[in-house]
Amino acid sequence: MEYNFLFQKKEITMKTIIHPTYFPNIEFFSFLLKSKNLIFEINDFYQKQTFRNRTSIYSSNGKLNLTIPVKFSSSKKEKLKDIRICNNSNWQKNHLKSIQIAYRSSPYFEFFEEHFIEFFEKKEEFLIDITIKSIAIIFNLLEKDLKFNFTSSFRDDYNSGFDFRNLSIRKSIDRGNLIQKYTQVFETEHGFISNLSIIDLVFNEGLNSLNYFNKTNK
Repeated sequence: MEYNFLFQKKEITMKTIIHPTYFPNIEFFSFLLKSKNLIFEINDFYQKQTFRNRTSIYSSNGKLNLTIPVKFSSSKKEKLKDIRICNNSNWQKNHLKSIQIAYRSSPYFEFFEEHFIEFFEKKEEFLIDITIKSIAIIFNLLEKDLKFNFTSSFRDDYNSGFDFRNLSIRKSIDRGNLIQKYTQVFETEHGFISNLSIIDLVFNEGLNSLNYFNKTNK
């Protein structure tokens, strides 16, 4: 795996240990932005039906889930870092098309579309490669540096004050009342849908997304 992102080696306050997930939801992304010492957990066993390989956007029909197909056998335990993407389908083309259709009338679509086209052009072999790059592209759009380390081994007993690995479990996140409202493309048809992918916030708010998080974190 090769990364051109900035790595942080020094122990600083606001440590966060968390899974890399595919275009994280808004609550999840807020923890990434706040962290001064971001550590991605990649050494635990992979779990199906989590946010690690899926995200949700706002389509004309309402909430739409986008899932990365992976090669995974339930009979054999595999670590997250070893999970490979199943690239014999057109999932990248389908995800890009869904995003384009969903957000082509959003305020910042024309500014950001090319970045997503480039993102989906290259195929990755491992799931963590595409998930980390999905986080990195958003940091780049928001003109923020992504600094992180990986776990070197699995630990079950991290201090609960900075262990946010449970946020990658889909059923664990049901706190939409904590997400402040912002204008969404299809809000008049289906109402406000809370805690969607960070994609939804960025296409609708652009760089104002940082102000959104600043208000939320107060």
